[in-house]
Amino acid sequence: MHDELIIKKRPKMSHPVLIIGFEGWANGGNVAVGMIDYLINKFGATRFAEIDPDNFYRFDDLRPTVRVKDGLLNAVIPVEAAFYAAYNKEAGVDLVLFKAHEPHCRWFSFGEAILSLCQELGVELIISLGGLQDSVVHTDAVISGFASSPQLLERLKENQIIPAEYEGPGAIHSLIFQQAEGKGIEGISLWGHCPFYVQGTHLRLLCRMATILADLAGFEVDTSELEKGWAQLARSIQRFIDGNPELQNAIKEIMKSKTRPAESDLFG
Repeated sequence: MHDELIIKKRPKMSHPVLIIGFEGWANGGNVAVGMIDYLINKFGATRFAEIDPDNFYRFDDLRPTVRVKDGLLNAVIPVEAAFYAAYNKEAGVDLVLFKAHEPHCRWFSFGEAILSLCQELGVELIISLGGLQDSVVHTDAVISGFASSPQLLERLKENQIIPAEYEGPGAIHSLIFQQAEGKGIEGISLWGHCPFYVQGTHLRLLCRMATILADLAGFEVDTSELEKGWAQLARSIQRFIDGNPELQNAIKEIMKSKTRPAESDLFG
């Protein structure tokens, strides 16, 4: 087991799927971490392991949370890099959910810590989530991706996921998949495409992402809460657009030029 992996209580799991999301550079529209948080809450997932943050993060850049009450120091909480165990009893599927800020340094060692847990629990498939800005409108739910094998790529195509075409700066996802390949672990990376004018969590993308994850990982999920939240958010966005002629023109230009989503410098 990796020295910087801390397992507090080993869960009993049968061939679980690992789903990972990173805060920061690759979390446009809060698609990655928002999806992990949604699944944690939906399935009542429990935290069981973490990666020691000390050698992976710059605390002067990503500061710990400090709690002081009545003049006494109650807690110092460093950045989270935590694993949660989730069980979907109806579908008979076990999930490991991981969320963290993308580390500042020692990416290879961070990836080895994740893969050490995969080998400990018998994980054979990793699905990573990301979000990026693109020339799309808020009513779109465009998701692109890549896979570690032709068979998995076919499954992406079956879900109308656009096969990625990209060369440029990358996120940690790709490095983890490269490391995983040498250990016989397969990988899928899904990327939601977000419009520049939507702030916060893109619930439309989360709805579609949840449906795709359910198919790829073999579990069942009710997205009615997300759909209701999206309906309310869509009305708010439309009111904002109606009062902004400049944004209306920008959206018209996007609609005119839209044949397929343009690749972004944020993809990796």
